[in-house]
Amino acid sequence: MREALTKCKELGIKRILCKSDSSQLVSSINSGVSNPELYGIISDVMDLSFHFDVISFMWISREKNKAADNVAKLCLVGVEAFMAVPN
Repeated sequence: MREALTKCKELGIKRILCKSDSSQLVSSINSGVSNPELYGIISDVMDLSFHFDVISFMWISREKNKAADNVAKLCLVGVEAFMAVPN
């Protein structure tokens, strides 16, 4: 979500609805209270959210979020492969 918000900011998008299948993430963002594992991500998302005129965060079931989940997993695999390449 952090990377998506960063890209939306770069593109000049001003109104956004963010959906995530992580109820813990959405709850933490909406309440402004996070557990220690999510603190950095929540802090970054909150800082980025000030760049939008309208922004909201909502939970979506994993079943309805398969496409986004698959893209995120592919990105993680790509990052891990990139990080494993020796200099």
